[in-house]
Amino acid sequence: MKKKKISTFLLVIIISTLVVIVISIFLFTCLKKETTFYQLLFEADKALITTIIIGGIAKVISNDIIKVKKNDEKLRKIGIYSIGEGKLDYIQTKIMFGGRGYEYPKELKFCFISGCVFLRDFSDYILNAMKNGCNIKILLADEKKSLDFLERTEVICPQFDDKGNPYHYDEQIVFTKSVIDEIRAKAQKEGYSGSIEIRQYIDEYRYAFRLGVYGEKEKCVMRLWANFQPLCKDAINLSLGVHGIFDMNYISENEKNSDSSSIVKCIDKSFDVLWDKYQDSRY
Repeated sequence: MKKKKISTFLLVIIISTLVVIVISIFLFTCLKKETTFYQLLFEADKALITTIIIGGIAKVISNDIIKVKKNDEKLRKIGIYSIGEGKLDYIQTKIMFGGRGYEYPKELKFCFISGCVFLRDFSDYILNAMKNGCNIKILLADEKKSLDFLERTEVICPQFDDKGNPYHYDEQIVFTKSVIDEIRAKAQKEGYSGSIEIRQYIDEYRYAFRLGVYGEKEKCVMRLWANFQPLCKDAINLSLGVHGIFDMNYISENEKNSDSSSIVKCIDKSFDVLWDKYQDSRY
């Protein structure tokens, strides 16, 4: 078993404390207060005590800063650049969908249980992205084949509409499809070059996420917005939003070929696996 080493800072603190104790004993037992030597030692003793206190506080603070920095470096290494509330703010919305100085996505990939609120609220943004050539892929639960999964999920997290009436997941998914139909019809009428498609999984859902691909394939940037929250309805405000980035322009060749180099790339691959698996469910 390895012995734990004493840090240099702790060693300095211990030695300084011992020196303070020795000086203090010497001051109060051996010297008269009237002497110049007493005054010099007294001032040196005060300075040492002050240094020990300030140094100790600074060390505690710096340790916390170093820990935060190390954690931040670890998160960035796997592609996570920020953690905050689960809701999209205005800037992140513009980054996701493009426009007003932000690059339009080549592709958007969404994974939800029903996605009814998100797709309803952001339908105009989706249409504008499609107008600028974005292809949108959406994974939803299958309202028929996933019924057992949806019922079990609603035991933990009962669903209600804006008026407080029961609003089951299978009903939400039907509504989402109607929203997609409207978006698709408008896009086709206007001759937009982008597309939108739904495919439906059975029970593979883990968490809601949205992923955007920007730029050409060999030099693309992937951006991830993932929501992590307990299924319990009482914890709905505890949603944690994770924003990740995978930039092909700033990684090595080994990282480009590795599926484990970035959480963003891993989630993108997971989406593609489910997308290909349920191609017969396309809508």
